[in-house]
Amino acid sequence: MQSFDQGIYETKVPLEFNAILQIGCVCKVDKTAKKRNIQDAWSLSELHMKTTTECSYLEQSISFFYLYHSISEGRAIYIGYFPASRTISVVVVNPYQNKDLSPSFLEKQFREACQALSVEPPPPRNGVIFKVDYVGYIKDAEKILQREINEYRHEHHGPTIAVIECPNAQSMKSGIRALDDFPCVNIPSNARDSHYQVLGWQQVAAKIGMQRCAASSQWLNDRISLSRYAHVPVGNFELDWLVFTADLFFSRALHDQQQVLWISDDGVPDLGGINEEDTCFADEVRQPVLTYPGAYRKITVELKIHHLAVNALLKSNQVNEMEGGALLGYDQDMHPGAPVQNEHVGFDEDTACAPAFRVLKQLIQRCLADAVTFGNVYADAILQHLYRWLCSPESKLHDPALHRILHKVMQKVFALLLAEFRKLGATIIFANFSKVIIDTGKFDLSAAKAYCDSLLKTLQKRDLFEWIELEPMNFWHSLLFMDQYNYGGIPAKADDIIPDESQVDIVSSWNIAEYLPKKIQDHFVFIVSQFMYIPWSYAQKQAAIRASLQDGNLSTPSVTVAGAENFESHMTEYLKGQISSYFTDKLLGIVRDTILHMKGMSKTENDQNISSGLPQFADKTHKGDAALEFIKHVCAVLALDQNVQHDVLVMRKNLLKFVRVREFAPEAEFHDPCPSFNLSNVICSYCNDCRELDLCRDTALLAQEWRCSVPQCGQPYDREVMENALLQIVRQRERLYHLQDLVCLRCNQVKAAHLAEQCACAGPFKCKEDLTEFRSKMQIFLKIAIHQKFQLLQECTSWILELR
Repeated sequence: MQSFDQGIYETKVPLEFNAILQIGCVCKVDKTAKKRNIQDAWSLSELHMKTTTECSYLEQSISFFYLYHSISEGRAIYIGYFPASRTISVVVVNPYQNKDLSPSFLEKQFREACQALSVEPPPPRNGVIFKVDYVGYIKDAEKILQREINEYRHEHHGPTIAVIECPNAQSMKSGIRALDDFPCVNIPSNARDSHYQVLGWQQVAAKIGMQRCAASSQWLNDRISLSRYAHVPVGNFELDWLVFTADLFFSRALHDQQQVLWISDDGVPDLGGINEEDTCFADEVRQPVLTYPGAYRKITVELKIHHLAVNALLKSNQVNEMEGGALLGYDQDMHPGAPVQNEHVGFDEDTACAPAFRVLKQLIQRCLADAVTFGNVYADAILQHLYRWLCSPESKLHDPALHRILHKVMQKVFALLLAEFRKLGATIIFANFSKVIIDTGKFDLSAAKAYCDSLLKTLQKRDLFEWIELEPMNFWHSLLFMDQYNYGGIPAKADDIIPDESQVDIVSSWNIAEYLPKKIQDHFVFIVSQFMYIPWSYAQKQAAIRASLQDGNLSTPSVTVAGAENFESHMTEYLKGQISSYFTDKLLGIVRDTILHMKGMSKTENDQNISSGLPQFADKTHKGDAALEFIKHVCAVLALDQNVQHDVLVMRKNLLKFVRVREFAPEAEFHDPCPSFNLSNVICSYCNDCRELDLCRDTALLAQEWRCSVPQCGQPYDREVMENALLQIVRQRERLYHLQDLVCLRCNQVKAAHLAEQCACAGPFKCKEDLTEFRSKMQIFLKIAIHQKFQLLQECTSWILELR
């Protein structure tokens, strides 16, 4: 980091971390050190790090035993796995006295788990001995395991590691004092293990425990391999080893470059006691999202973007040159003799971070060499989780400024990537940092796949996108796209076989339909699905007719641009005819039935029926007449097709007449029924998956299911951490609102003079962010707080909105 004239640095570096940083997992004693007893203390300066190639670390297989524990409402299971003595001791804490486990059941589950993990189980003759004990209290279970560990220690002498997987390792160590005699290594525990079902919980918990026992030896071997690579003692890793290892590598690299560490325990960089006021003017980092709504009747493809952060970091110099040095400043290393001018003038954020950014780039280049040249899986994992590490407040070297500067470079690379897509003839439908959906412009699936392969190969050859990997995920025959939460389409099969009409699978994912009454939602999905299916079916029949006419011709027919345009115009004309006849009649019938149905109900029943389909986040202004809401929602989706937009508007006008609403009346205008907020970079504490949470439209979150979406994980998110992140965003947005610039209404220039009442052009000033806009954003946070029962967030937003 940029040094300052005054300040005390590195005051918050943990002592254990500092020791690991300097001596690693293998060290030697300095020759000048005096002889002393083993019990005497050593100074870090007397110990020198040795590489693992010079001195091996845990090369010989080391003995271990494994302890597993899960608990739920007074019921619990403890498992002790002792490979050296070939015993597995299971202790069930069950106040209700029913006994569902047997040694034969445990043996079966253990062997199945070994086979699933390709772990060699012990031979049947000298196999594992299984013991099952039932107790009524936790303390009794801990006494049994204490006895088992003591017996193991008397029978097997020599170095032994205790591998522990439980919700609270400190609690287990305090209950089983025998663990004080062993070095302990902790495995991250999945909270889902402790969610027992009401009946049959013992067998389910024991099955999970056997799976964990079978995986323990492989986990320990992997951890020892990681220790050699990261040069960290095997017992000193934190639960999130990726963030810890990246912090350690970065710290060593910064020390090598004579830079001070800004390690802190609260996510705010420790810059020698100097509080930077610049952070007051920085908004939270927001992911760019590009959406181009429309009806795409040709083959579209969804591409997943891998390694964008790594590529942006490695290509940052090229991007900086394109920007004329505006991103990272000029490299001082290239001109060491150049005098530094204006050294008392404050640096901006990017210039201050540039030295650390360059060190980070060199570190990632080394990791890339390890991953590509030597196939190191740990280096590859660090590369994959680079962006997660930089944006995680749990990181010791977390620096929001460093995160923002990488985000800027990523945005530049991302924009250039999309520009390259367009140059190569692709039409962008949707794009963010993780995926991009493009229209290939091809009617034939095989031609679209060939085009896609050619596109990806061409992009791979571009030097600027050398490390970006684009993976085709889904192909669509037809796609009706409003945004990433409102779309429908006909997916293309991987085997390139066009399905029969009876086998067509239509995907309908329309969040806006959730805000209609339940009985009308089915009508909405049916009409929208027909709007996709009818033109596609017509196109398939026309293609079949053309193919049959060309069967007699041996030569391949030439597909001209004019022919394709002619085919498209025929399909558009057919769809226009369908709108004026089929769709208009269908919609009039649905609207008429809806009006009659609502008339037959009392007012209270009517209100309940309308609001029943509306989730809690729906804006109250949209809880109007059900028939009108249906017309607005359906016509908004059908009007996405630009080719038939006029015909849809004519149909909309006639439908609105039916409900006695003028065409251009304010109540006839469609609005997004659920403005939302996306919480970026939410990280699972168990599997380290990083994703973005839509707090108002994600159905799982609305049902209070705050858990990881990875199927094999399911770890619950820490709601307190989520609330704290939202609280920080709300406070920062309030601060930015009060510190915002004034802008001239006439010339749109930012106010520079402090006391001037008018601009130099005589124009009046106004706030850059309007009050109504700010209040509407705060209202979203208030709704989230109320629905998710975030009391502190609710109090903060209520106070900002002056609610009593």
